[in-house]
Amino acid sequence: TWGLGCYCSAERDEFAPHTPHLDALAKRGTRFTAAYTPSPMCVPTRAAIACGRNLHEIGYWSSAEAYDGRIPSWGHRLQQANIPVVSIGKLHYRNRTDSTGFDRQIEPIHIPEGIGWVRGLLRKPLCDYEATAELAQMIGPGDSDYIQFDRRVTTEAECWLIDPARRGRAWTAFVSFLSPHYPLVAPPEFFNLYDPRRFEAPGDPLPDHPILREISTFFFA
Repeated sequence: TWGLGCYCSAERDEFAPHTPHLDALAKRGTRFTAAYTPSPMCVPTRAAIACGRNLHEIGYWSSAEAYDGRIPSWGHRLQQANIPVVSIGKLHYRNRTDSTGFDRQIEPIHIPEGIGWVRGLLRKPLCDYEATAELAQMIGPGDSDYIQFDRRVTTEAECWLIDPARRGRAWTAFVSFLSPHYPLVAPPEFFNLYDPRRFEAPGDPLPDHPILREISTFFFA
C-alpha cells in the first residue's frame, strides 16, 4: 500500500505541522521529495498525472479541457493487468461516463456540465471574476460544504478499505479530497492548533510588476 499526496515535514517545534497520521504514512510509504507540478492549474495537472506525460504531449491545456480518457492513463494500464481500480472523491475529469481507467467512481466530482471554466481562457485582459473576492474573505475556523464532502470521502474510503473481499487480492484506490481549497476554512480543532500571531504575514506591498497588478485586481476586486 502506498500513498501519493502533499506532505510537509519540519522539526518538531511550535511551527511544525501536527500530522501524526501523515507522518506514519510517509514513514512506511514512498515520499516524493523533488516533485513539480506540470501546470499552475489543477485540471490540466490532473490530466498530466493521469497520463504520466507533459501537457504539450497530451493537449489538456486549461480548466476548460478536462481529462476524458482519450489518452491512456495509469488506470487503464492497471485494468489491462486485471487489477481493480476504484476512485473515491474528487476527480475533476470531464464526466463520470468517459473511460478514464476506473472500474468504479465513489462520490466523484467532475467539471460542471463537462465544460469547465471557460472564462479562465480570457487573458487580455483578465476577465472579472467576483467569486474570488468572496472566497478570499472566507478565512478562519469553521465548517464548509467542502469539509463535509471530504468527511464523506474519508468514510467511504475507510469502508472500502476494510471490506474483507479485498483480502489477499491486488487492488488500487485513488482517494482525492477537495481541501485545502477556497474557502480557506478549517475545523476549529485543527485551526486552533496554531497561533496566527506566531507567523509573519506576507510582504506588503507586493513587488511592482504589471502581471502581479493585474492578478491582484482579478482576485481582490
